[in-house]
Amino acid sequence: MQKRVLAGAMVVAVFAAMFAFIAPQNTQAKTLEPESFSDLRELLKDIKTPKIEQPKWLKDQIAAEEAARLAAQPAGARSNLAGRIVTYSVIQKGVTSADFASFQANANATMNDSRGWARLGMSFRQVASGGEFVLVLSQASLVPSFSSACSADWSCRVGQYVIINQDRWNGATTAWNNAGGSLRDYQHMVINHEVGHWLGHDHLSCSGAGNLAPIMLQQSIDLQGCKFNPWPLASELWTTR
Repeated sequence: MQKRVLAGAMVVAVFAAMFAFIAPQNTQAKTLEPESFSDLRELLKDIKTPKIEQPKWLKDQIAAEEAARLAAQPAGARSNLAGRIVTYSVIQKGVTSADFASFQANANATMNDSRGWARLGMSFRQVASGGEFVLVLSQASLVPSFSSACSADWSCRVGQYVIINQDRWNGATTAWNNAGGSLRDYQHMVINHEVGHWLGHDHLSCSGAGNLAPIMLQQSIDLQGCKFNPWPLASELWTTR
């Protein structure tokens, strides 16, 4: 109890010194000398905190950056889908060794992660069938069976099918591993990249050496000098769906 009283007295003394320092330095001015916490509260009521506004140059810069971001979006793109639920189903293609239950759980966690496409305001819900897209865990050699444009080396997206190459899911790629990326981050990246295609995105290039890679860069093949990145950039937060 004595320690609390002493601490309180010290606080009052400190504020008293502060108010005495800022008080008008003349004998006619009212001396601000709070003697208790009650006096201090009354004095604090009269102190007006300054209103800090953003300088014009900063407002202009923020507006210009937002205008550039919107201009980069294709016609009809949307960037706010608050409350929208996207449904999808999950299937296997061919012989797969990856644990299917873990694949489904990890893919769902990625799609609904607050760092990913969920930043658009949407959420992703797995259904037994009839979803808006089909997530596929595919035997590597069967990925080209979806389209001749697909390769047995990589993952792919064809129409409603978001196809994850099992070899990539299990072991990532040379480019990713050489850059020091973890397998779990690669799994985040490949899901976000292929779902990004379904959302309406095309491939992008690295914006500059040392920058974070856009999620739509083909990071599995070549980082082009960018840093590996499992999540969509702010500039990529739009969809034509």
